[in-house]
Amino acid sequence: MLVRLQNNGHSIIGIRIRTSDARRHFPTNVKAVDLELDHLRIRCDLKDSFWLNRPQISDPRLRLWLETKALWNNLSRVLQMRKDGDSYRLEFTNRPIRVQSKPALIASQGSDED
Repeated sequence: MLVRLQNNGHSIIGIRIRTSDARRHFPTNVKAVDLELDHLRIRCDLKDSFWLNRPQISDPRLRLWLETKALWNNLSRVLQMRKDGDSYRLEFTNRPIRVQSKPALIASQGSDED
């Protein structure tokens, strides 16, 4: 699944997962997840808000890894998060996240002002 960097306007604070992906890939009884960041493996607690349409994961170690990778490698804000055994592996990717746009309004064909 694709995830995005979460920031507070000034710095990276974690990752944001699409709500539909959170519901699909994370059982509701899970209180923490293990993340693999290159050679590092960390356990991050999931806040109650994760299940209330705010699927975010933040942790000081995750934030440091994300900031270091993004700063030194000039990488995109898109990451691939994939299940790897009993943990999730995070990797930066150049694949864009598909943005759903609002449908364009179509002007009526006829006009009342003939």
